[in-house]
Amino acid sequence: MNTYKLLLLLLLAPLTVYADMSPARIGTHDTSLAKRISFPEGITGDVSLYLRCEAKVLPGGSIDEAGCYGDEDIDPLFYRAVNIGSNSATMTPATVEGINVPVLALFTVMFRQQGDQRAVAVVPNHGSNAKDLGLNYVAPQRYGRRNQYTPRTDLGLLWVDTTMSAEGEPSKIKYIETQWTNRETKRFAKSYIQNNTFIPGFFNGEPRAMRFIKPIFGYKNGFMIQPESNRCRDTLVVCDETSGTTGRPRYVFDD
Repeated sequence: MNTYKLLLLLLLAPLTVYADMSPARIGTHDTSLAKRISFPEGITGDVSLYLRCEAKVLPGGSIDEAGCYGDEDIDPLFYRAVNIGSNSATMTPATVEGINVPVLALFTVMFRQQGDQRAVAVVPNHGSNAKDLGLNYVAPQRYGRRNQYTPRTDLGLLWVDTTMSAEGEPSKIKYIETQWTNRETKRFAKSYIQNNTFIPGFFNGEPRAMRFIKPIFGYKNGFMIQPESNRCRDTLVVCDETSGTTGRPRYVFDD
C-alpha cells in the first residue's frame, strides 16, 4: 500500500471521546480537510516539503480561516492550495462535556511530487512529538475565545514551548524570542497560555501529556500569504492585510 495512503488511514481513524473532551478531527467525510487540499498546478520538478498550519474550526465543523507558515523560499502556490482547500473543507467538531466548541487546531500539510506522481498528506499536529509518538496523534487545541488582543505594533513573533498535561493544563512554559519579538508579543504570549483553555493532545484515542510548541504572532495583520506588496517579505514570516479564506480584515490569528 502507498505509504501516504497508509498514513492517512491511520490519521483519519475515529477517536474515542475521553474524559468529556474530544478534539476536532480531520475525518474521512467528503469535505474532509485531507480530501480538499490538492497539489497545486504549475509546480515543476521533484518536490518534498511541508507547511505547518492552523485552522479555526467552528462548532459546526466549518473552518473560519486557516493559515500556514514555512520556509521563505516555499512557492506561494502551496500556501494558496491550503487556503483554497480549507475554504470548502470541514472537520469533525471538537466537544467539551458533549457540547461542540470552537477550537484552534494545528495541522501539517505534506506535499510530494516525483516524476508524474503527486501526493498530499494532512496530519493533525506539527510533529513536535514525532520522536515519541510518530505522526498518529492530535496536538492540543485551544477552545473558546477568552482572550481578546489588539496589538499596538505592526510586527512581533516568538514561540511558546510548554508541556500540556492530559487535562489540558500547561506547565514548564518557555518563551523563545526571535529577532522580531517585542513587548506586545510577550504580553500576548503570556495571555494566550495562561488565560485560555485547552483540549489536551490525544494519542490512540486517549488524552495524553505532550509537548506543545506554537508560534505567537503579535502583529496587526496576521500571517496569511500575499505575494504582492508584502511588507513582511523580508522576514521568515509571511503576512497579509486580510484573511485569505474569508477576505475580511484581521488583526491577529489567535483572537
